[in-house]
Amino acid sequence: MKKKILVRAPVLTRSGYGEHSRFVLRSLRAQEDMFDIYILPVNWGQCGWIYNDDEERRWLDKIITKTALYQQKGNPQYDMSVQVTIPNEWQRLAPINVGVTAGIETTRVAPVWLERANIMDRIITISSHSKNIFLNTAYDAVNKDTGQKLQLRCNKPVEIVHYPVKEFEDTDLNLNLKTDFNFLTVAQWGIRKNIENTIKWFVEEFIDQEVGLIVKTFVKGNSVIDRMHTDTAITNLLKNYKNKKCKVYLLHGDITDQEIHSLYKHPKIKAFVSLTHGEGFGLPHFEAAYSGLPVIAPEWSGYIDFLCAPKKDKKTGKEKIKPHFVCVDYDIQPVQKEAHWDGVIQSDSMWCFPQQGSYKMKLREVYKDYGRFKKQAKDLQKWILENFEEEKQLKLLAEHILGEKIVKVHTEDLPKISLITSVYNGDEFIKPFLEDITKQTIFEDKCELILINANSPGNEEEVINEYLEKYPNNIIYKKLDTDPGIYSVWNIGVEMSTGEYLTNANLDDRKAPWSLEKHAKELYINDDVDLVYADMLITDKPNETWENNSANERKYNFPEFSFDNLKMVNMPHASPMWRKSIHRKYGLFEQKYKSAGDWELWLRAASKGSKFKKISSSPLGLYYFNPTGISTNPENFSWKRKEEEEIYETYS
Repeated sequence: MKKKILVRAPVLTRSGYGEHSRFVLRSLRAQEDMFDIYILPVNWGQCGWIYNDDEERRWLDKIITKTALYQQKGNPQYDMSVQVTIPNEWQRLAPINVGVTAGIETTRVAPVWLERANIMDRIITISSHSKNIFLNTAYDAVNKDTGQKLQLRCNKPVEIVHYPVKEFEDTDLNLNLKTDFNFLTVAQWGIRKNIENTIKWFVEEFIDQEVGLIVKTFVKGNSVIDRMHTDTAITNLLKNYKNKKCKVYLLHGDITDQEIHSLYKHPKIKAFVSLTHGEGFGLPHFEAAYSGLPVIAPEWSGYIDFLCAPKKDKKTGKEKIKPHFVCVDYDIQPVQKEAHWDGVIQSDSMWCFPQQGSYKMKLREVYKDYGRFKKQAKDLQKWILENFEEEKQLKLLAEHILGEKIVKVHTEDLPKISLITSVYNGDEFIKPFLEDITKQTIFEDKCELILINANSPGNEEEVINEYLEKYPNNIIYKKLDTDPGIYSVWNIGVEMSTGEYLTNANLDDRKAPWSLEKHAKELYINDDVDLVYADMLITDKPNETWENNSANERKYNFPEFSFDNLKMVNMPHASPMWRKSIHRKYGLFEQKYKSAGDWELWLRAASKGSKFKKISSSPLGLYYFNPTGISTNPENFSWKRKEEEEIYETYS
């Protein structure tokens, strides 16, 4: 069953975050059999909006409309949310929430970013620089409730996914360039991008030569008024260089992706320049690099991930990561006061200040020895095209959003699954249980349900017989003369089973409709894993369903598998799925235990090298905290504790 996933992002804006948003959506669309996509569009700064009338824009409008209609119904429910914004704006909108951000240009992030990051389930960013700053930033703080001193850090996993390369056919831009050798810069006019020095120092270096600098920029959007403001700013900047021979060309207004890529490949545009103080990624740098343009920039911040590539060392013959661009010297200094942005750019943070003399020298070197730098750019282009291929990056992003590897497994390839259920005093639960289990996506095709009546005093048989008639090929029923205990019943079920995979199905618990399929596929693609498990929602009300329950995100949040973790908590808990071969290798459940026999078997197997795996997606089950259950009834806690202590001591 598809996951309902809400993408809250500036999907319609022509900005870095807008492109990042559309990158996320492309990755989800590439896995449309897994995701039911919804879009909540937001604004981003002063950027204009995309206007392309193409298939992607029409699809965006369609999904935005679908979302609006769904929201109007009231209390919309989603399985996951992906929020592509600055972290200040992250919220818990669903049981699983993924924060996506790129905007880390300085040496530390704001405290609010760490606070909001820690309410998310995982974070995806765009570069090693962004990830490292996120994870390495720390602040002294105080717990508001206890007064205890602590250190505020990001304690959620942070993954990196780079933008992919894209292919476009060239188009005629009709540029009226009077100079044959031109540099190009692409950036919004503002303090972080350092456009003024990019222009000014270029003019000073080439004041007496016919060399050009094309400036693709804007201040606030791409309106006619903004063009006037931008043109005035450049004119004022150049008024002290009246007799200059070099040219500065302003390129303003809306431009399509096809046109921007044609700009990078224009025969008169020879190199890309940037004196930015910092980039979370640097999309224009990336586009220029994979288009084969030499790039001139400081060796700092996000774009290092793709501007540095492996190069064989002539002395050792070994490959080392080396810059494949023209490196401008720089200093790391405090961010200018006028750039402080409360909650985003910290006043106590620093960023890169490119050195004037180095920039001018690098411009001159590229101009005089262009062939050498063009060859270096071609080598870099080849490496980027091989390592940032679109299909690979889209799949990687979808995997990090989902929190697990995506391996296409057809349900017909899955082996048979045996579900073992002990029936005892279950009149209240039997019908809702059978209704729930038979709704599993692979129940009829791949499952056998083994119902073992442990001499129950209840009247469950009437309902069981009804379902036996409906599913004669899927349900097996056996009634015992005595109640031998829960783990003896499970052992009988193991002996009766014909499936390669086994799982227990408890009368009072419920499963997501795709739970068995998800567990089985995870086992299928992990040959070295004997057991898989997942988080479960928790309810205090009997017979609630996966679709309608009062859990309100309350759940068992189990740790990843390790033997040490398993000694502390029975992570497989109420609904693991395991290979039947576990019993051939490690034996059956220990029958003397009344509550912890499953934990003992898992420890027995793990202590001898068996591997388990947590399915790191959203919860897949609904656990009823039954006040009269064997493991949850307070009257049982005394003997239950003794069982657990005995098992713990055995495996410690």
